Amino acid sequence: MAHHTTAKLPTPAPVAPEVLREQLLRPYPKIGWRMVIILVIAVALIGWSVSGTQTSLTTLAEGLPDIWNFVLRLFPAEFEWQRGTERTVINGGVETIVPLIEAEDIIRRAYDGVDAHLVFDESGRAVGSELTFMIKPNTTGIYLRNELGEPVPVRQRDLAQTISLMRNAGMTDVSYTVGAWGLTFGYPIILTAIAETIQMGIIGTLGAVLLSIPVSLLAARNVSPAPVVYQTTRFILNIMRSIPELIYALIFVAAVGLGPFPGVLAIIFGSIGSLSRLFAEAIEQIDPQQVLAVQATGASGLHTFTYAVIPQALPLLISYSLVYFEHNVRNATILGLVGAGGVGFELSTYISLFQYDKVMGTVLILVLAVTVIDRFSSSVRSRFI
Repeated sequence: MAHHTTAKLPTPAPVAPEVLREQLLRPYPKIGWRMVIILVIAVALIGWSVSGTQTSLTTLAEGLPDIWNFVLRLFPAEFEWQRGTERTVINGGVETIVPLIEAEDIIRRAYDGVDAHLVFDESGRAVGSELTFMIKPNTTGIYLRNELGEPVPVRQRDLAQTISLMRNAGMTDVSYTVGAWGLTFGYPIILTAIAETIQMGIIGTLGAVLLSIPVSLLAARNVSPAPVVYQTTRFILNIMRSIPELIYALIFVAAVGLGPFPGVLAIIFGSIGSLSRLFAEAIEQIDPQQVLAVQATGASGLHTFTYAVIPQALPLLISYSLVYFEHNVRNATILGLVGAGGVGFELSTYISLFQYDKVMGTVLILVLAVTVIDRFSSSVRSRFI
């Protein structure tokens, strides 16, 4: 016959009514010599930290103009469209047809601020030019028509590449429009990367939760089988928490290669340390009287855990899991910087190319995605808490 053992939960000491009444009438602790020492230590730590980090409001104030200039470079937000899905509608402007071999030089003059008024022959081909008016750079839209005849907005830095693609498509003439107002829409590439980031957050959080539940039972003082097990588990969790997710990502990228899978593994192992501790603290906060009542019925350790421990801790376990899901989605954004998948790779590309307007477009979609996740999490939490 199997012998079931159960951990003895500590019984809280009764509080005298007069002591309880005094505590309720005095919600804040008395300021004694211990409190004074704690405040002095806290002030010393803050001063030490300010000195070490060179925190200075004057330096911040001097840097505000640079911050403002950077913010201006983020707008207007722009998206990189999936090739073949973008469509542009333009209105106004002057349309001109030039030979492909001369197109880059002629169009680049518009970017430099001077536009050539072209002279045409009877066939409609441009044969000469006369300088007639100035074009303000960065304020005039320049659109090239592709092989399908659709207008495509082109920046100066992308002009050579666009002309090369037209040459490869077999085009001999280029039709371009200067001074038009246009609107481009399509399927943003960043949506695919953000979807991958959310997928990484879902699988990573699920794996971390499944592994953290048994670990948290060993790390909870009131249900751990022995003090040695409790202390050892806590020490291992401290080690795991001290390693950033980026380090885990680098390790797993080296082990399994680039892509979202090493990002998922990094999220799992990066979350176990903190999530197990939160789960353990939730289990330690349960009411021991309910556990004792179930044990009094002769229930085994497994039944006691199933019917007395888990029901009390479950709302907090669900809440912590949802909060960590939001946290892991944001973490997955950073993991892409080291090749672990997600939207981080696209962000690092835009930043390295100084395409801050596309960075802002990515941030806007990220804000929308995080808002939707937050609403979903709040809805789920309200059903259990």
